[in-house]
Amino acid sequence: MLNIIAIDLGASNGRVIVGTLNDNKILELDVVYRFENYGVKVNDSLYWDILRIFTKIKKGLSLIAKKYGSNKISSIGLNSWGVDYVLLNSSNDLIGLPFHYRDKRTDNIMEEMFKKVPKEEIFNQTGIQFMQLNTSTQLYSMVYNKSPQLSIAKTFLMIPDYFNYLLSGKKSSEYSIATTSQLFDPQKNAWAQDLIEKLGLKIDWFCDVVQPGTILGDIQEDIAEDVKLNKDIKIIAPLCHDTGSAVAAVPVDMNRYQPGEWAYLSSGTWSLMGIEFHEPLINDKALKYNFANEGGIKGTIRFLKNITGLWLIQECKNIWNKEGQNLSWDNITDQAKNAPAFQHFIDPSDPSFINPSNMINAIMDFCKNHDQNPPKGVGQISRTIFESLAFKYKEVITNLEEITNTHIKILYIISGGSKNDLLNQFTANALNLPVKAGPSEATAIGNILVQALALNKIKDLKELRQIVKNSFQIEDLAPIDAEKWNDAYKSYLEKTK
Repeated sequence: MLNIIAIDLGASNGRVIVGTLNDNKILELDVVYRFENYGVKVNDSLYWDILRIFTKIKKGLSLIAKKYGSNKISSIGLNSWGVDYVLLNSSNDLIGLPFHYRDKRTDNIMEEMFKKVPKEEIFNQTGIQFMQLNTSTQLYSMVYNKSPQLSIAKTFLMIPDYFNYLLSGKKSSEYSIATTSQLFDPQKNAWAQDLIEKLGLKIDWFCDVVQPGTILGDIQEDIAEDVKLNKDIKIIAPLCHDTGSAVAAVPVDMNRYQPGEWAYLSSGTWSLMGIEFHEPLINDKALKYNFANEGGIKGTIRFLKNITGLWLIQECKNIWNKEGQNLSWDNITDQAKNAPAFQHFIDPSDPSFINPSNMINAIMDFCKNHDQNPPKGVGQISRTIFESLAFKYKEVITNLEEITNTHIKILYIISGGSKNDLLNQFTANALNLPVKAGPSEATAIGNILVQALALNKIKDLKELRQIVKNSFQIEDLAPIDAEKWNDAYKSYLEKTK
């Protein structure tokens, strides 16, 4: 019996979870503590309240100590969202609050960055998709605006690396999260020194990169005493990027499907869709279609596309509930299911949806600007979102097959969005592919099982994924009315470009 803690930090909530792997290699999860996470707006800037998050992490660890006892935990691993970072001074103190990736200081900064280093040169060194929220763009905005913080900066750490430092006392950068920065060269397996220096940053800010499953050390004594856990608990870097951990937990039959024959969709606030390869894929088509090469388990590459995902419907739900409608997710999907099909189309990845003041208005404006009557009401708006996401997934799969010269046979949908049966069915219909949906807690599962791998309780990635298949219910969906969806996809392409 092995008890392992996963600290799973998302952009809207955090969870502290115990995973118990029994002698029959069945994994059970216990979400001991859950807390809300959010950006804090100060003087028109958006920040993360990083010390509040750490306080919540310690509270979760304290609750686990009370429930399981101080000596029943083997290790702790932490993952978070990508791209965001902290800067430390020479005393290892925070230099200000870390910015939220949706902060507007990166508006129009990519164009300025390309004047410094051409777009093609950045992609050839990093193989990362261009988005204004990228770490590279965020840091260059500080250079461009002559931030005084840079003059005293001594250490750069991604968000999970900072928490790992607080927990273990060791400063390092985990591979999967480092690759999201657009400052890492996956071909050299090292920081992209030439790019870093051309952007006006300092290479000596960047820590050594460690692989997923690295044991960083024991928990710091003062924290162990604080939360009443044993001092010999190991702090392990799993795949610290949440999507990296989730993809490690895809319940694919690796004996049946070869790399390139199966695709994954990590469905949540963001949708991340791609395939698992063993080498980075950096070429003109990957740049043209704006794909990313992110680090995966056992040296693999997650060749993927970041797509604005359930953020669209989450923001609409917030507005409807502020208006007093008090809608559950079941209410929303029921109304979407009963709304007319294929009436309105949006491009989920349009920049207007990154952080609008009102998502419903942004959706209506997009339709008006693309010669469509705007959707109205919960049913029409939510169906527009779900159908458009499914069509976007089809577009990405089509591009994936073209870039990689592969034929995808099946799609695995994981993470929280895998519980949305309507969107999953729409996706199967649009792609005309069989879909397997689940597990919804893929990120925490991958985090825990990579730690078990580090502790030599699992022998390899095949066994890890077999444990996921054996431990959690996976739903099977077959495409319905694929021909109608294919015809509607043509309308989607015409009306969103």
